[in-house]
Amino acid sequence: MKVAIVQRRLRKEKSLLYELRELAEAAGYQVVLEVEQIRKPDTRYQIGYGKALELAKKVEEEGIEKVIFFNELKPVQIHNLSKLLGVEVVDRITLILEIFAKRAGSKESKLQIELAKLKRELSYVKEQLHLAKLGELPGYLGGGEYIIDSYRQHVIKRISKIERELEKIRKRKNRYWSRRLKAGIPTVVLTGYTRAGKTTLFKALTGEQGYVDGRPFATLSTTSRRIVINGKEFIISDTIGFIDALPPILVEAFYTTLAEIAYSDLILLVVDLSDPIGEIERKLQASLDALHTVGVFENNVLGVLNKIDIAKSGMNKKLEIVRSKLEDYVLVSALKGEGIELLKEKICQKIGRYIQAEIEAPVSTLNNLWKIMKEFNILELTVENEKAIIKIELKRIDFMRLASHLRDLNEKIRIRTLSNGVKVRAQERQR
Repeated sequence: MKVAIVQRRLRKEKSLLYELRELAEAAGYQVVLEVEQIRKPDTRYQIGYGKALELAKKVEEEGIEKVIFFNELKPVQIHNLSKLLGVEVVDRITLILEIFAKRAGSKESKLQIELAKLKRELSYVKEQLHLAKLGELPGYLGGGEYIIDSYRQHVIKRISKIERELEKIRKRKNRYWSRRLKAGIPTVVLTGYTRAGKTTLFKALTGEQGYVDGRPFATLSTTSRRIVINGKEFIISDTIGFIDALPPILVEAFYTTLAEIAYSDLILLVVDLSDPIGEIERKLQASLDALHTVGVFENNVLGVLNKIDIAKSGMNKKLEIVRSKLEDYVLVSALKGEGIELLKEKICQKIGRYIQAEIEAPVSTLNNLWKIMKEFNILELTVENEKAIIKIELKRIDFMRLASHLRDLNEKIRIRTLSNGVKVRAQERQR
């Protein structure tokens, strides 16, 4: 289908028609016309009336079947533009929801998308009802009830039903997150601006063959896998990508997906380092703004600067921008596998749930001790004067459990943490 894309912006605002073009192409459209106007918004058409007439002429000449606006359109503007242009008119939010609908796989993501569409449609229905009462739209039923009003009631009921279903899913996920928290397995979440290479990085870290096509929003549902790095177990998740000025209706609809980010121990914020300097700054800030909306701030974020294999000149300036917004980062090429091992090391360093401990035990207890110790990461073993000294790394929540096991095994075994100097005698009871 041939489409035209339009952006009305102020002089100080950046032109984002190229991003709208990428979204339109991701939805399967052929962009044959791009229109941009610098002016304040027009209440009737968003763009000026003269520009709207020019657009109407181009639509007819080029055989354009749909017009897509970057700007969010009010219901009355959509009505006026559709009437003037003679074709369907949508805005960027509607386009994004259309892409989501095509790519949704899980029941949850399908429900979330339908909910966002219906909530948005509800505001349009109210405007249509107003226009119908003014006599501009047909649709009157016998008995005095408008068809549009009847449809509005249907939308309200459907929204209520979807919200109940999503609430059940939300409660189930909350139980899952609680169990995962109790299990003490640290969680790592991949996020970032759409098309930054998150799913490719997820594949590099886990070996998972996720769907990768290089287009916006390849990932809608969260995918989680267990991985082991240097003997430590983690859960790593790939989540939906961000976009500049993420509409509040999408943030609300994708609550359970975005909550995965808020519940994590570490966020890997993927940045496309091959972008121009200005784009890196814009996309990084947009991603951080989106994280702030779900209660995540920079101290829990590790930047992953991806695509170093194709990054162009200006590297120093790009890194300077990243450093101004993030405390720490790693350079990688997810596609080529460069920097992945360094990233894994960094993940281990950043997540503080693992601590080091030292065990002193009689050599005679070693055989039985190994049965308990095999689940932990042994760093060092030394033997002197019939005494074994074992340095291990373990989850913080496992420390007291291990102390209890050692106490039951032999009262002469002692364990202490090396991280904070707190000493615990294995024979002492937990308080």
